[in-house]
Amino acid sequence: MFLLGGLITYILLLYPLTLANLADDDKFKVVSGFNAELKDVPYQASVRLIWRERKRLGSGHFCGGTVISSRVVVTAAHCLSYSIRPSDLVVVLGNRLLNAVSPTMRMFQIVGWRIHQQYYKHHIDIALIFTSHDIRPIAGAIAFLPLNTRAVPEGTSCLVSGWGRTVHNVSGHTNALQAAWIPIGNPEHCTELYKSTDVICAGFTSMVGSSSCKGDSGGPLRCDNELAGIVSRGIHCGTRHRPSAYTSIRYHARWIQQQSQSFNGVLPLRSTCIQGQVGLAFIIYVTTR
Repeated sequence: MFLLGGLITYILLLYPLTLANLADDDKFKVVSGFNAELKDVPYQASVRLIWRERKRLGSGHFCGGTVISSRVVVTAAHCLSYSIRPSDLVVVLGNRLLNAVSPTMRMFQIVGWRIHQQYYKHHIDIALIFTSHDIRPIAGAIAFLPLNTRAVPEGTSCLVSGWGRTVHNVSGHTNALQAAWIPIGNPEHCTELYKSTDVICAGFTSMVGSSSCKGDSGGPLRCDNELAGIVSRGIHCGTRHRPSAYTSIRYHARWIQQQSQSFNGVLPLRSTCIQGQVGLAFIIYVTTR
């Protein structure tokens, strides 16, 4: 049984099939990464369009996110800047494969979000998503990632993750969650390259290596077990001297705290979770008051 606030009953038909080509050329994915386990990135969120999820499980995924507290998921502003409403989206946690259901998988309705008021075309590219009910940690599957509040030194090895293509210019999501260790770049070079002061550069510098790339914007860049950046943009991912840009969490930490506090206490207590085995299944969302 799945609890939802409202008056609508949904029936989802879930198939364990290969995902359709749903990559968005304006988003990013992990290149030259490795298959990640949930225990490595339990804070990873998948932001999905619910109408696509009704057609095929996992096909609604279009952006990543990071769980930072019981009701808040951080993502990129450009993920939410289109003509969509909170009721169009869900956040999925505790699952490694896009097209499969695991015992730890949880799905949450979204009751609202905050896009930074200064966001403009990838500049100040940060937003907060507010879930309908408390996100409860599950050992090795769902956890909160603390915010970084200090400068990350150049050369620091950080972990980026998402459901991304592994090669540039190859379309489609990968079904399995990917991750890669990448070095933090020179801050002066980053500011010059992207004309923004609120970004961190990480990934390719003088030689070929791992990076984020098209297909999974909004996902986390973790440094020293803290959320340091949000996957935002890049220039020809995976190319020499072209590191990807991540919105700096340190730069926006106060804004995150203020917006989280302003939304606290006014959320309706509604919850949604998915549990069960992979396979052909009907999942009925039962409405409640």
